Amino acid sequence: MFEFGYGSLEQSNGSSRAFAIAGPSCTGYLDRHLPDSCPATFSRVLALSSRMSDSDTDHRLDDIAVRDTRISDAIDEPMRAMVLDILSEEALTATEVHERLDDRGIDRTENTVRHHINELRDAGLVDVVRFEEGRGGTTKYYHANTIVLSYSLPDSADAAVEEMIDAAQPQITDALTTLTDEYDDAIEEIVEDMQPCEHCQTQKYETYVLLTVLRRAFVRAHRNS
Repeated sequence: MFEFGYGSLEQSNGSSRAFAIAGPSCTGYLDRHLPDSCPATFSRVLALSSRMSDSDTDHRLDDIAVRDTRISDAIDEPMRAMVLDILSEEALTATEVHERLDDRGIDRTENTVRHHINELRDAGLVDVVRFEEGRGGTTKYYHANTIVLSYSLPDSADAAVEEMIDAAQPQITDALTTLTDEYDDAIEEIVEDMQPCEHCQTQKYETYVLLTVLRRAFVRAHRNS
């Protein structure tokens, strides 16, 4: 069972950023002394989280916002998310993507569109799925392997969503048990590669790995259904 701590990190501009830290025993971890090599800001985050988890015992974590830095960096240019959307349906050439964007009222040169496709390809979000030889040379066809969903559920959906969560939770619990029991060593190796320093390992890295597995398993099941 995961336990979570809450807090806010004061930024250089005076604003605050909310955060949640998950762990097998969050308060126990947060109470431990962190070595000097761990970033000072992270130390303050842990201290704030510890105090808030003690005072806000009635508050619960309902959701986790996942930010994949590889994806978010690649789509820093908003048009790239639209390119991913276009390429999620079928394999297209850069010229065809340019035409689809033009149909949506996006006025860019074909060279600019080609540049954005290459950026998405370099980030691993778009694949070259086939080549066609012609008089003008080789034509590449691109297909997205990742899509970006950026929506908000309406408040009116709360009851139905809660009912579906209750229906799915037993299967998710079983899946998490399978993953942690049978793949514990593999998860631990991935976590070790993710952590920024040897003193910064917390359950949130494992949570991210598990969410990634479940998210991609959902995509595969949804695609094959």
